[in-house]
Amino acid sequence: MLSGSTLPSIKALRTFVSVAHNLSFSKAAQELCVTQGAVSKQIAALEQQLGQALFERHIDGITLTQMGEQYLPSILEALETVQSATARLKQLEDDEEVVNLDVTPSFASLWLIDALARYQREHEGIRFNIKTGDGPIRGLNTKSDIIIRCLPISAHYENSTLLTGENLLLVGSANLLSAHPITTLDDLTLHRFIPHITRSHLWEQFREQSSPKTPMTFYEVGFEHFFMSLEAVKNNTGLALVPDFMVAPLVAAKQLINPLNLNLSSQYGYYAFTPNHRLSTRRVYEFNHWLQQEFTASTKQ
Repeated sequence: MLSGSTLPSIKALRTFVSVAHNLSFSKAAQELCVTQGAVSKQIAALEQQLGQALFERHIDGITLTQMGEQYLPSILEALETVQSATARLKQLEDDEEVVNLDVTPSFASLWLIDALARYQREHEGIRFNIKTGDGPIRGLNTKSDIIIRCLPISAHYENSTLLTGENLLLVGSANLLSAHPITTLDDLTLHRFIPHITRSHLWEQFREQSSPKTPMTFYEVGFEHFFMSLEAVKNNTGLALVPDFMVAPLVAAKQLINPLNLNLSSQYGYYAFTPNHRLSTRRVYEFNHWLQQEFTASTKQ
């Protein structure tokens, strides 16, 4: 490893990056809130330390030398690494106060973000890290404290709690359904249905249950996630099936309409998985318990 005396200072490297981006000593000085002389001094010292010229000086300005062009990308990456590591360290608190969640994208965007705001009002000092994932759980040797997935209903998922069965509401935008109301099942033929590409059988299930004789016209674009289908609904492109707890506020506000109270029980459910070694952790236990209470309460409403 190089000794400290052979390494350029962070100040010199930041100055180099600023000058390289601006191709101007004066603009770099303004950006860094220092004098132009200080910038020139940092660049001269850095070039002397490297034994290479990083800039070519011309009457009408400066340009990077070939060595400077080679040096810049590596320095940008290195400074970003230092910045990220420093930010993580500054934000680091007692691990007992951080809950790491791995949840499906639609669960995160259409329910969890708002729910966490409510939770944190009641539980000060708890922080959350959220990442998204989908599909089956392949073992629970993971950094996540709680993993939430939508899976076929089963009693055989280890380390899991069923939060709620999936009840899908047929929804359309208020604008679309005011222009083309649905008062009978026959009126469904006036609308397009938005495909769900990872679970294409949902519409067939819906038709068999609700309107087996009604022909269906599909929107030309299919979507992988419910939050994407919901955006298409808001753009008045058609009707979609979306979990009730994800759209309940929009239906209550009459921004979305659930015509004829049509719905589908998909035989899927939202499960919370917790690794054995985290089950006894206070923060995980409390949040897991709160999640169950939230969905139990919403089911009773």
